[in-house]
Amino acid sequence: MNKYVKVMFDTTSGAKSDFEYKVNEVNISSNWNPTAEKGRDFGGFNYATEDCILRWLHRGDTIYDVEVPKDAEVVKLDGATIVYRTNKIIIRNPRKVDDELALYFYKISKIPEKSYYKALGAVSLMNYIKTAYTILKEKVNKNNIDDVLEELNMKYINLEELGK
Repeated sequence: MNKYVKVMFDTTSGAKSDFEYKVNEVNISSNWNPTAEKGRDFGGFNYATEDCILRWLHRGDTIYDVEVPKDAEVVKLDGATIVYRTNKIIIRNPRKVDDELALYFYKISKIPEKSYYKALGAVSLMNYIKTAYTILKEKVNKNNIDDVLEELNMKYINLEELGK
């Protein structure tokens, strides 16, 4: 059985910061459109499985276990990684993410190869040095470095701006 988790900055989402989550209570979204065609238009609350959360660690410094109430609506969004959205969510068991926890998420991760390059950017931004080094050592080589740099340039930093 999958364990669902959500990463946030304390009780505020790194994706949308105008909602303050309540721990151990049902949180209900005021914006929910399960028939939307684009991910951002769904509204609701996003979460992922533990084996996909590595990609999203830039969205916060605290990880929560997620419980979805039985009467909640859920949409599964398949993309580079799988993300779930729901109109109701309960978050529990807050833990600060540190390098050891990030490394654990890397070791259990099951994400597409290209998503590891994005994850490398995420863990680097969050200063999870051991995790970043491990991903770099295990996933980056002379055959894929151009792809890695392209993903980092597109998603996290503009490498051309660094040269100015």
